[in-house]
Amino acid sequence: MVEVELRQISRKYESYRLKNEYAERQLLSSITETGIREPLICIAKSKGQYILLDGYKRLRCLSRLNIHIVPVHSLGSDEQDGIIELIRVSNSKSLQTLEESGFVDELHKRFGMTVSGIAERLDVSPAWVSLRLGLIEEMSDTVRMNIFSGRFPVRSYMYSLKPFTRVKGAEKHMVDRFVSSVSGKRLSSRDMDRLIYGYFRGGEKLKKQIEEGNLGWTLKILKEKTASLSQEIDLSADERRIISDLEILQKYIRKVIQHFGDSIPSGTAFRKNASLLIRGIYDSINPLMKQIGEFYDK
Repeated sequence: MVEVELRQISRKYESYRLKNEYAERQLLSSITETGIREPLICIAKSKGQYILLDGYKRLRCLSRLNIHIVPVHSLGSDEQDGIIELIRVSNSKSLQTLEESGFVDELHKRFGMTVSGIAERLDVSPAWVSLRLGLIEEMSDTVRMNIFSGRFPVRSYMYSLKPFTRVKGAEKHMVDRFVSSVSGKRLSSRDMDRLIYGYFRGGEKLKKQIEEGNLGWTLKILKEKTASLSQEIDLSADERRIISDLEILQKYIRKVIQHFGDSIPSGTAFRKNASLLIRGIYDSINPLMKQIGEFYDK
């Protein structure tokens, strides 16, 4: 570990790291009270210059506190090797999935590494690499900028907007307009889910209101209309039951996606029982998709 001046550190990969204002405020308070505890992770270039990979929140906090000398841990001088090492040691703790995706995309496009080559260096499956490349490739510049800047919540994208638009086949320009309209508004996850539903399924009137920034009015209307779809008065008892079951299915699909997107237990008993249930789910997916697909396509 060495100590260097902030001006020697390049922020080249800042746009690859997700911003979180709340976490940054907490970190600023901690550094103010106890100082910096962990060094910045960098690649050491020639002539005393460094490229920062991990520690952007710390760097911004230090800059705000007018601290100009910082501890740095170097991952070597090779940029490609440094990125690979960062992903390997992160173990889903310092890097979120979308951040991994950005760096994997860099290895693939800028450094020309193949999917199998990346998988071998990271000791992961090719499917792991392909999934992360796909996440970045399907994001437009507008969506990526708003998510990584912290203006649009990453969880709302991963677990609400992304699955919803894939099923409904929403065009990218529509997704861009929606994300641009609601970003930076500090909306709760529940309100964001309502607006996603309203924009893509609520008709042209609601879509126009969202694009014009009338989010309070739109949310009021959506809360009145969608408190529970199963309570619609023009539905029969059987229809209400089916709608209610679909609501429950949608809710728990999202919860399971979230569980497996986060760190999950790795105990033997857990894995054994989870695998049994997953096998049953796999056996049910094709019949489910066949039945609902036939209805949806009509």
